[in-house]
Amino acid sequence: MADPTPDPPPAPAARGFPFLTAGAALAILFAFVGLVVWAYNSPNPLGGPKAEPAPDPAAKLAEVKARNRALLDGAGAKMSADAAAAELRARAKADGRLPFPIPEPAAPGAKKN
Repeated sequence: MADPTPDPPPAPAARGFPFLTAGAALAILFAFVGLVVWAYNSPNPLGGPKAEPAPDPAAKLAEVKARNRALLDGAGAKMSADAAAAELRARAKADGRLPFPIPEPAAPGAKKN
């Protein structure tokens, strides 16, 4: 009986170093690096004007507090926020329904101990 597996075909002859492929790969690498450097150094056409320096945080906080106080005291309010809190405290104290003891607010101009 004949052998069912034929002999493998002979291996192809070695061709040497692929200079063309290596040269093309290096050319593409340097082209890519060059384009990256060029894009990095070029001005950004989408970039707008530079941002202004950040304002002082204390001034910003004072401005926000002033706006909040103006909203609470004005804009159709029937009474100021301080007056409403004082009235609510007085009603709750008179009814004996304070959820927790609230110290009396210091009178304006009174010294704290």
